[in-house]
This record gives sequence, structure tokens and C-alpha cells, in this order.
Amino acid sequence: MAFYFLVPAQSDFYIDSLIIEASKSKDDTNKLNLLNIISENAGDDIWPMYNNELGKLAARLQKSTIPEIQLCAKKHLAASLNNKGFYFSEKGIPYKAIIFFNKSLAIQREINDQQGEAYSLSNLGTIYDSKGDIYKALEFYFASIKIREKLNNKASLAQSYNNIAVLYNHQNDLINCVKYHFESLKIRKEIKDARGVALAYNNIGSTYTHLIEINFKGKDNIPDSLFKKSLEYFQKGYAYYEEENDKHGMALALFNIGDYYMLQADCFFKNNPAKFDSIINISESLFMQSFEIFSRLNEKEWVANIYNGLANVYWRKKKNIKAIENGEKAMELAQELGYPETIQNSANILRKIYQEKHEFQKALEMSDLYYTMRDSVVNDNNKKESLSKYFLYQSEKQQLLAEANHEKMELVFSTKSKQKNMIIYFVIAGLVAFAIFGIFMYKRFKITQKQNRIIHEQKQIVEQQKYMVEESQKEVLDSINYAKRIQYALLANDELLTENLKSHFILFKPKDIVSGDFYWATKHDNKFYLAVCDSTGHGVPGAFMSLLNIGFLSEAIKEKNIFEPHKIFNYVRQRLIESISKEEQQDGMDGILICIEESSDIITYAAAHNAPILVRENELIELPKDKMPVGKGEKLADFNLHNIKVKQGDTLYLYTDGYADQFGGDKGKKFKYKTLNNLLLSINASTLDEQARILNQNFIDWRDKLDQVDDVLVLGIKI
Repeated sequence: MAFYFLVPAQSDFYIDSLIIEASKSKDDTNKLNLLNIISENAGDDIWPMYNNELGKLAARLQKSTIPEIQLCAKKHLAASLNNKGFYFSEKGIPYKAIIFFNKSLAIQREINDQQGEAYSLSNLGTIYDSKGDIYKALEFYFASIKIREKLNNKASLAQSYNNIAVLYNHQNDLINCVKYHFESLKIRKEIKDARGVALAYNNIGSTYTHLIEINFKGKDNIPDSLFKKSLEYFQKGYAYYEEENDKHGMALALFNIGDYYMLQADCFFKNNPAKFDSIINISESLFMQSFEIFSRLNEKEWVANIYNGLANVYWRKKKNIKAIENGEKAMELAQELGYPETIQNSANILRKIYQEKHEFQKALEMSDLYYTMRDSVVNDNNKKESLSKYFLYQSEKQQLLAEANHEKMELVFSTKSKQKNMIIYFVIAGLVAFAIFGIFMYKRFKITQKQNRIIHEQKQIVEQQKYMVEESQKEVLDSINYAKRIQYALLANDELLTENLKSHFILFKPKDIVSGDFYWATKHDNKFYLAVCDSTGHGVPGAFMSLLNIGFLSEAIKEKNIFEPHKIFNYVRQRLIESISKEEQQDGMDGILICIEESSDIITYAAAHNAPILVRENELIELPKDKMPVGKGEKLADFNLHNIKVKQGDTLYLYTDGYADQFGGDKGKKFKYKTLNNLLLSINASTLDEQARILNQNFIDWRDKLDQVDDVLVLGIKI
């Protein structure tokens, strides 16, 4: 099994049927294929047993005199050995994993199985990376990439780029790290690999966190936009993992978000104990959620990492006993696995705790271990070079000592005449040295003058550039604010809504100055149309999309005389595809378009991803929707036309996903649609103005100090 290579999960019934078929098979080649499929798809409790059976059968059949059977057997034997390597890597026994990966590699090269060879090389790179042998890891990674580029194996190539990016991140080479993560993300989006996209988002978020830690932590004026990027990418990754029900990925994202909140507390709230403790508690909760998942998955390396994370949390909370307990658990597990970086992290937190407790002997031991583990990532060549320089230095030092002793003996037994001559020589040498020193100081003075002049000139240039940047930013901000006035002019005005609706409220909270969410209305031929939509993106890109979507909606109704909501959405989708989706972009909108006719109790509507909510007689009904966007997506069927027969006293709610997707609360979780619907039901008896006030205050309280993640739009209509 190759690292991170995800095999589609198969049902137990499917696996059981294959096991029965394999046991009955009389054809050895067919049995090999069946055992291979079982090994790749069965659960963790049984796949090693069937992989061993695969290896034994393949080893016997490779001695066949029939070339076709011999080739098939060797290919499966290599696969079985590769699976064993994966098994030992997961069990934390890297030296055995290396043995089996190399055995697999030798067979793959013998039979010219280039795809298998690339996987074995990549797996070896991952093992050496975890052991801290960076140059060896890069050697295997790039060898794997060379083969995968030749084979045009995009999925595997994306994984290779990811592995290299992670390695560069460990070395603080963040330029190369980001470069290879975005290369991986680009391919994964191209091949529509949802879990791969999630992994790439998660790793990009980690890179930004790392950048803040090594360049800005402990300093003032951390760029707010830079800090937000980490959480933005982690949340994107978590959303993809959650949608795919990828437990490992969800746990990984939870761990990284927990680490993010701990960094946020350190950077912004050191002087606010109450807020500091609140955010650290969120971090602890996220670590515990991650720990629960990784423990069930028996992923020892990540369990060790979480122990270290919890040790850091408890140290910040002044709970040193619990901090030491978790740090020692991490140390024990990391030493069992033989992972120097994890041992280094454990030693680092433990030495800080022991220093605070004034247990200086233990602190010194942890400090020594920390630097030993840090140095262990240096490869063998660098170690040899360092040792050579050390022994050369020792030899030169001994030689200098010998010469000094010799000179001392000569001075003891020298004559008084020679002593006088030496004094004269020293005086002359001193005068010469003084003269040389004077010349040097004069030149140094002139150089310093020149440097000060250059520094002064550069300071003026920097101040001028700063002024230009500030002016440019002001112009951009003024332009965006002007764009806001344009966008708001196109939204449904209150006069039009009041004229056509009995009673209504609007909660509209853009994430940025301009918004991708919009509400729009028009009246045409005694029909009143109202749309509540969420365009792709937010901020300036989202605003451009909203203007485009409003234009196409108006065009469909006013110019093309299309009356039915579902046909209007079909028309807007076609216009979007013709206009901006020619190169596989999937921009568009999710939303709801309703049509109200005068003197009729029937409301017709079309819904793309977002569902209208009807509250009638203290009962909440989620109305039907189409699970596809207005734009290019995986599904391009016609939208359905839905009807609502309304009664007096009914309340209809139309909203986008921003409210439900907001992170907050004590544990930093999403608000979620179910919670939002329950809130709407609980406040339905209040006036619409009061409902809007409650929704707004609840959103503010839930978000607290966390960033708003998306535009928020909720519209309520009383029938």
C-alpha cells in the first residue's frame, strides 16, 4: 500500500464475496488477482493475512516456466512486499519498512513495472523523511516524480509534489514548500480529487502557520490578512474532509485548527488573560477531538503529536503536572517510533516546564536531547564533513600548543642580549601596528560615513515607497467602497419589497466591503420575483459574480420574457457557461428564486442547493431543492419547478450558507443548518423586526472574536 494512496472503500459484503471466490478458484492467476483486490480493499483487521497469502502464492508462481504467469506472479509479489512495507511503517518500525520497499523496488525494476517502481520510490522517500534523512528523501521523491511525469500519472504526481512540499516545510524552506503545495492543489483540482484538494488546503494552511511562527511570533503588527489565511485554508480542508467522511483528514484538520488557535492566543492575547484562556480552551477541545479519532485509527505518530500539543496547552494553562504527563507520553511513543522531530518537540516543551519548576538538571537533560534530535536531521555526509573539520581543528590546536611550548623554552634559556633585541623588535612592531591600526580606523571612518549616507538615502526611498503604497491602498479602498454603492443600488430596494410583500426582514452581513451574496427583486406582468443567492466567492470576486448574476436574472425576465423560476435558472446557467465557464471554471451561484402572483395563494420557486424554509403553525418544513448550482457543475439537468400553497400566518425564510457555516461557540465549531432552523422555529412567534435583531445578536455572540468566514444573508417573509 502506497503512502496516502486512497483506495475506494468497499462494502463488507463485496469483500466477503471475493474471499469466497478466491477460496474456490482453481486458476492461480485469477486467485492472485482476487487476493490482491482483497489486500487493497479489506479492513485493517484482515488485509495483512490475505496479503501474506498473496505473497506466498506469488513467490511460488514466479518459478513457473510460462512467461505470462511468471510476469504476473512477480508483479503481485512486488505489490505484496510493498504492502508489507506499508504495514511496518504504520506500526512504527521504519527499518523493516525500508527492507520490504527495497525488495519490492528490485522486482519492479526487473520486470519494468514503472508505475510500481514510482510508488516504491515515493514510499522510501516518505520513510527517510520521517527519519530526518532529508537528502535521501529528496533523492527518492524526485526519482519517483521523474517516472510519474513520464507516465503522466497525475494523481500520483500530485502526491509526490505534496510529499516534497511537506519535506521543505520541515526545513523552513517555505518558498519551495508553497510552490509544491500549489502544484499539488492544481493537479488535484484538475482531476477532481476531493480528498486530495482537502489535503492540499490543509497543508497550505500549515505553511502559513509555520511562516507566522518563524517570522512574526513575538513581534508586533502581524499582518492580519496573513494570519487569516491559515484558518481559511484549514476550514476549506475540513469542509472537504467532512463531505468525504474522511476521518483521518478531519482529525488532521482539527489538530491544525487547534494549533492555529494556540498561536492566535500567543500572538494577540498575552495581555488579556480571560480571552487567552478562552482561546486555549478551544485549542484543547480541538486537540481532544483529533486525539479521539487518531486513537481509534491507531495512528501512533499523530497520537504522539497530539500529546505534544496537549502538553503545550497545559503549560500555557499553568497545569504543569498534566503538561509533563502528556509530554512524557509523547516522548515515549516518539522514541518507540524512532521519529527525531517528534522527540525534539517533546524535549522542547519538557525543558520549558522543568525550567519553570526550577528542576534544572532535568531541564538540562531535555535541552541536550532537544539539540541532539535537531542535529540528527543532518545527513551522513554533513556529519562526516563536520567530524573531519573537528579533527582538523584538534590537530591544529595541538600543533599550536607544541610551538608555544617550544617558544617558551627558548625564552627561558635566551640571553639578556637577545631579550633586549626582542624588546626593541616588539616596540618597533607595536609602532608599525599602531600606524596600520590608525590607517585602518581612518578608512573605517570614511566607510562608515558612506554607509550612513546610503542608509539615509534608502530610508528616504522606503518612506517614499511607503507613501506610494498607502496612497495606492487608499485608491483601491475608495474604488471598492464605490463598487459597494453600485452593488447596493442593484439590490432589491425596500420600497419595492414593502409594496409587494405583507411584511419582511433582511439580515445582510457581507464578510468584506462588497459581497458575493445578494437579494434581488423585480415585478413583471403582475408577477413579483424575489431571489436570495450566493455567488461563487466573496469580497471583490464575489461582488463581480453577483453583478453578473443579477444582470442575467433581469435579462431572462425583462428581455426574454421567461416567467417560470426554473426556466429562468436554466437560462442564467446557460448564460454563465457561455460567458465564463469556457475553460472549465465552475463559477455561478447557489440560490432560491420565488414568484408571487397577485391574488393567488400559490408561490412557485426554483432552488439550487439552498432550500426554502416554511414555518406553519409552529412546525418547520424544509422544502425541496435541486442539488446542483446555477452554473457549470457535475450535474446539468433542468431545474425543477416547485409550488407552495401558503396560508395566512405562514413564514417563509430564504437564506444562504454563511450563517450556518460560521465557526464559533466554546469549541470553535460550525453553527450548522439544523441549529439555524431550530433558532428560526423558536423565534417565529416574534415580530419580523425582532426576529432580525435576535438573529443578528445570536450571530455576533456565536462568532465572538473569531473571524467571519463568509457573507451572511437571511430573508424572512410573513404571509
